[in-house]
Amino acid sequence: MARVTITQTNFTAGEVSPRCFGRVDVARYQNGAKHLRNCIVNIHGGAERRDGSLFVAGTKHHAQRSRLIPYVFSTTQAYVLEFGHLYMRVYVQSGGQVMAGPDPYEIATPYSADMVQELDYTQGADTMFIFHGAVAIHTLRRLAPDNWVLSPAPFTVTPFAEIGDRFGASLTLSDASTGTGRSVTASAGTFLAGDVGRHITYLSGRAKITAVASATSATAQILAAFPDVAVPADDWILEDSPQTTITPSAKDPVGAAVTLLADADSFRAGDVGKYLRINSGLVLITAVADVQNATGTIKEELSAAVGSPPSAWSLERAVWNDTDGYPCTGAMYEQRLVAAGSPRYPQTVWGSRSGLFFDFTIGTNDDDAFSFSLPSTGQINPIQRMASAKALIPFTYGGEYTMEGGVEKPLSPTNVQAKSPSVYGSGTVKPCRVGNEVLFVQRAGKKLRAMAYRIGADTYSAPDLTVLADHLTQAGIVDMCYQQEPRSILWCVRSDGMLATMTIDRDESVIAWTPQGTAGEYESVASIPNADGDEVWAIVKRTAGGQTRRYVERFQPEIYADSTILGASVPGTDTWSGLDHLEGLTVAARADDVFVGTFEVTGGQIVLPRAAHAVQIGLPYTVEVTLLRPELQYGEGSAQGNAQRVHEVSLLFMDTIGAKLNGDVISFREFGSDLLDVPPAALSGMKRAGLTEWSRGDAEITIAQDEPNPFHLLSVVRKLTVNS
Repeated sequence: MARVTITQTNFTAGEVSPRCFGRVDVARYQNGAKHLRNCIVNIHGGAERRDGSLFVAGTKHHAQRSRLIPYVFSTTQAYVLEFGHLYMRVYVQSGGQVMAGPDPYEIATPYSADMVQELDYTQGADTMFIFHGAVAIHTLRRLAPDNWVLSPAPFTVTPFAEIGDRFGASLTLSDASTGTGRSVTASAGTFLAGDVGRHITYLSGRAKITAVASATSATAQILAAFPDVAVPADDWILEDSPQTTITPSAKDPVGAAVTLLADADSFRAGDVGKYLRINSGLVLITAVADVQNATGTIKEELSAAVGSPPSAWSLERAVWNDTDGYPCTGAMYEQRLVAAGSPRYPQTVWGSRSGLFFDFTIGTNDDDAFSFSLPSTGQINPIQRMASAKALIPFTYGGEYTMEGGVEKPLSPTNVQAKSPSVYGSGTVKPCRVGNEVLFVQRAGKKLRAMAYRIGADTYSAPDLTVLADHLTQAGIVDMCYQQEPRSILWCVRSDGMLATMTIDRDESVIAWTPQGTAGEYESVASIPNADGDEVWAIVKRTAGGQTRRYVERFQPEIYADSTILGASVPGTDTWSGLDHLEGLTVAARADDVFVGTFEVTGGQIVLPRAAHAVQIGLPYTVEVTLLRPELQYGEGSAQGNAQRVHEVSLLFMDTIGAKLNGDVISFREFGSDLLDVPPAALSGMKRAGLTEWSRGDAEITIAQDEPNPFHLLSVVRKLTVNS
């Protein structure tokens, strides 16, 4: 057949999964590539060399993983925080590490290296709330770049409920099977007369106390069999409240002292700090005189100062505690701090009072705090993470939920609509808000979904954004961040140490995945704003000098290598030091904007072949664009499977210096007396090259750049002959 010209105008489909190589009928096939390594696809369509990274500092513990968390007060006051084993360090926006004299500034934290990977956080103004299921919620405040305070959140009231008591005494049952008249013996004084009618629970077992003979002996009816006659200390719960009548001495005012009289032994020393909900009011117990007398402070006025019979009052305590655990996730929503997912209450969401983040006094007024449990789906699916968008979105292990108020009304204690629009399930990777969508990693870590309200369907949906590039996330996503400016890019860390980046622009129908590699393994990423947009930071594990090292690095435009140092010398020099972090590795050097070769670092320095005034020295990486097999329809059918020959390839570059086509160097040098001894000019225009090989159905074309120079490929034109 005659020679045909095929033009690929853009790469907005990104790197395409091998599973889609046969889908030449799909429109996005024409805009994809077989490989796009170390490229970023712009929303305009071009494939551009990714930014290189600047070396900032080594982490505190090179043998342990750490994590980067962004702290953003404003576009001019933003920091990256390095959380590692029991410490936190600080890095300045577009700068370096905050120092305290000769040493890095750091503060102590209660989080181990393993716990750091599970942390969640949310921020309101200059206060960051940090969540972990085994540690009380902490607040982090910045007083100055070198003065940070991390402390337990100063809640005035935390959520409380009738959740029973745990004791440091073990129990021995006369018989673990169901039935009446079972004796229960405690290893230490535990029971009170007021406990008759309360329930003992342990794992699958449940018993109702029918009589109390002494502090260590009781009789019970076993309602559900216990796994063993031995019940360990601290693991069983005495549920409900004492079954006795309580009489308060006063009903008001709020703040007044009140005495509480029980008609049977009911109070314990551990009741101090608990709340007594009685006669439509609330009393905080401040002291216990004996088993029948206690004093407290009125927090909500009572309706009357009369005796309240058993089951008409309740003894409640904080649901966030060291035994039952703490919320593992949180978010800011409609001027409330919302926390969720404690170990004992994995499906419960708590919201603070409106505008009062430290007050969780639950009530019925619109601005009171609230506590909701997600609707049952037949499974216990713990809440893993939360996000705030049009609705409050709890992500659970088994599905996604939305929580919002009624039409044009905010979420309140008496106005909540909780629904489960999808059941994909989520992991513990923190979701990212992109436009009006919330991007989250599906439970297995291999798919990324975009949850948003679809007005046409009047519900929330979560389409898969990895359909055409599922191979790039098969290793599993373990961390991610979103860079909004200057390009809309989601940066995802894979479990194998590679990065997978996704350029996303819904208005322009751009979803382009590309893989990013380096001489090492990426472990964490974070994004913060700067004057020109957003900057991305990373922790990278590398091997230098025969040892494992972990570095904090920052991606930066016009840097063309990784873990780069910048150097300047007014008189000029050929010896450049400051490379101790790359000892024994081969680095690429740009001297006065010209690539001058690769060198092995010895003694923390390299020697260039000539003196230079300004250098970039770092680990090289290769940019690679491999096109998909061409497709065209002609009189005898498709080009697929037929012998093909690409006669000529025309590459449209923008601001590019140097490239190779199928391994052959493309000449970018021009000649002329006025061009000697100056750096090569970047090319913006066409470069043509001829190819002669015949191939059966592939006609593979690879454009690569292995030198630290700018690269931006806009389009490719192939002149092709197909022989059937």
